[in-house]
Amino acid sequence: MSHLKDFVNVVEGNKFMVAVNTELYDKEAIVASAYKYSGRFYIYQNESESDPKIVDVFFESKENSAITEADVKDFCNDLIDQQIRIHTTRQFGHIRDLIVEEAFKPVKK
Repeated sequence: MSHLKDFVNVVEGNKFMVAVNTELYDKEAIVASAYKYSGRFYIYQNESESDPKIVDVFFESKENSAITEADVKDFCNDLIDQQIRIHTTRQFGHIRDLIVEEAFKPVKK
């Protein structure tokens, strides 16, 4: 995980922490991404003590199995996916609302 070492810290073999910059990712994206992993990991998050713009997200394996590099990369990719969803909703959500409104208008006879 050498290329991830700047923002990922393996606490122990079955625990890791990802430091997420809230200037890049909304807290909503962080929570949504973490939720997707709640079946495999115990998860909690804290504001970083060293930088209030950083949210430290801690993962601990529920089965005491070792954390793999793929686990960390999957979370990071999902974080990007959730942020894109948020941006898309902000940009085009009004179009979705118009479509839903039109779809549920009463039918004129």
